[in-house]
Amino acid sequence: MAQNDQEHPTPVDVAAEPPRDSAADAARADLGAGEPAAAKEAPEAVTAPAHATGHTHAGLLAALGIVFGDIGTSPIYTLGTAFKVGVIQPVPGDILGFLSLIIWSLIIVVGIWYAIFIMRADNRGEGGIFALMALAHRARPELGTLIAVLGIIGASLFYGDAVITPAISVLSAVEGIAVAAPALEPIVLPLAVVILTTLFAVQRGGATKVGGWFGPIMLGWFGLLAILGLKQLMLYPGVLWALDPRWAIAFMFHSGWGVFAILAVAVLAVTGAEALYADMGHVGRDAVRKAFAFVVVPSLILVYMGQGAQALADPLHGHDDPFFQMVGPHFQPILIVFATLATVIASQAVISGAFTVTHQAAHLGFWPRTDTRHTSAAERGQVYVPVVNLVLFIAVIAIVLMFQKSEKLAEAYGFSVTGTMVVTSMLAFLVARGAWKWPIWRAIPTVAFFMLFDVGFFLSCATKVLHGAWLPLVIGLLLVFIMAAWRMGRLRLAARRRHEGVPIKIALSALRSPRIEHVRGTAVYMMEDPALAPRSFLHNLKHNKCAHQQIVFMSVQTAEEPWVEADKRVAVEILGEAIALVRVRFGFMETPDVPAAVRVSETMGIHVDKKDLSFFVSRAHLVEGEEGGFWTWLRGLFIFLYRNQADPAEYYQIPPGRVVDLGAQITI
Repeated sequence: MAQNDQEHPTPVDVAAEPPRDSAADAARADLGAGEPAAAKEAPEAVTAPAHATGHTHAGLLAALGIVFGDIGTSPIYTLGTAFKVGVIQPVPGDILGFLSLIIWSLIIVVGIWYAIFIMRADNRGEGGIFALMALAHRARPELGTLIAVLGIIGASLFYGDAVITPAISVLSAVEGIAVAAPALEPIVLPLAVVILTTLFAVQRGGATKVGGWFGPIMLGWFGLLAILGLKQLMLYPGVLWALDPRWAIAFMFHSGWGVFAILAVAVLAVTGAEALYADMGHVGRDAVRKAFAFVVVPSLILVYMGQGAQALADPLHGHDDPFFQMVGPHFQPILIVFATLATVIASQAVISGAFTVTHQAAHLGFWPRTDTRHTSAAERGQVYVPVVNLVLFIAVIAIVLMFQKSEKLAEAYGFSVTGTMVVTSMLAFLVARGAWKWPIWRAIPTVAFFMLFDVGFFLSCATKVLHGAWLPLVIGLLLVFIMAAWRMGRLRLAARRRHEGVPIKIALSALRSPRIEHVRGTAVYMMEDPALAPRSFLHNLKHNKCAHQQIVFMSVQTAEEPWVEADKRVAVEILGEAIALVRVRFGFMETPDVPAAVRVSETMGIHVDKKDLSFFVSRAHLVEGEEGGFWTWLRGLFIFLYRNQADPAEYYQIPPGRVVDLGAQITI
């Protein structure tokens, strides 16, 4: 009876179930719907995870190790890139102005906007573009289409960042070898490739196995940055004038159109801002804020001013790789090793973030099911997605070999990050108006002020499209195309199902027919729509002329929140004698466990014959229809993605020997 074309039930929006016969309303409600990502080796997901309530007691070490790797390694290449591309010269006016711009960007964009305002928009402790999108949709459901578009754009740009960050971080650290020993410059590129290859190879084992070292290493790293900065400040204390924001204003004002080139480099210092919000769920909001205020920003300000002091004290040579020039030749190898460790940690954070974003996107209906594996029994957010790991590895190695120098990669860096920041600010405005109930006179000026920085950085990076920024743009557009095809295809498929479907109460009336034989055991039918009879159930009645003695229709729903409490997870509705509808809710950070949900339903009065228990799942065999227009360009891609998504039975953690696959052809 098993067929090759199997489809899992499509979870529906828990905030508002779609009307039974309205495709337009279905599209509106579909934002919360998702076809979840397949998972292996996942812990039982029927109980709410400990981290659902937020890691309010997480320490500074955890925050330093998980959140601040990206922004903490920016000093390695930011000021050096500014000198190499010629946006500043080793003269006091340029250096003080540029340093002031960096310092106040860190304070305003990262410290005030993200750490204070954006991090207020937590979705039950979770952050990131999809968590914010779910909050915005819950607050302003009438803007569902706009919010979905923003979510797709923001997520697509994030992947561009995930490709460039490991490349530029590791490459810039290893380039210190050429500073310490110019004769070794030929080994820089091969060594960077080896380090990156090793980094991606160990992802299968999970970040938690080495994550315990991340915090102490990053604490030592930030301590080293502060010490190096203080040492140089003693040589040239006049650089402290950079703390005056008037230097930044005057510097930009007198730069004319060159201000765009300046901002395109200055943004390198704040590229880790989005990580504060995206990784909030791992360590807690308070830990992130305290780590930034008491460790990160003081160390970064000191090391940036220290590099500026180094360049001003030695105008002839101090600006040539100013970061590694802050120590003598004997200490440079130690600094190179430490910098490499820090950049590996920064790369690990963004790679893990790509896995998490893919996991969330699949749950929320923006991405096909993917083979997702949990790598930690203690941390529910730690996942590994093999296909994402492979694609990222190929892309990262390709751009390292393509650009070869960190200053060339810097031309491409920033575009995707600043684009995500703009999207985040737009969604934050919707949350402020809808969820926080800010009046218009407060919301517009506040968000507009901070968006002035985001938009300024984004436009500056956009001017570098021909010089390298085309790379994240191409990656982003490709992913936007894929996500749009998947989302549009799912909406059309759901509408087709509703048009052709049979209401469940009408289908149940067929059980009274004398032609239907009732066989022993329990059948669990996974539902595509809780209002319609599963096609596998109809198939059984029509072709096999049989029904089980106990029938459970199970509807798996994806909530617009990361975690669902155990007492709110399962709801049971009795449809008839030995017939029940079980609605199960999972958060978009969770992995559904259908057998565990069945066990919970037993405690609520549902009888299950464990010896004769079968799970019926449906798969649609999609064929192309004759409809034209823009959908023609996306239809083939959607069908390809649909046919190659991960097996739903594995995702639901159903024992293979108890699965029955039944399929039907659908034209879209």
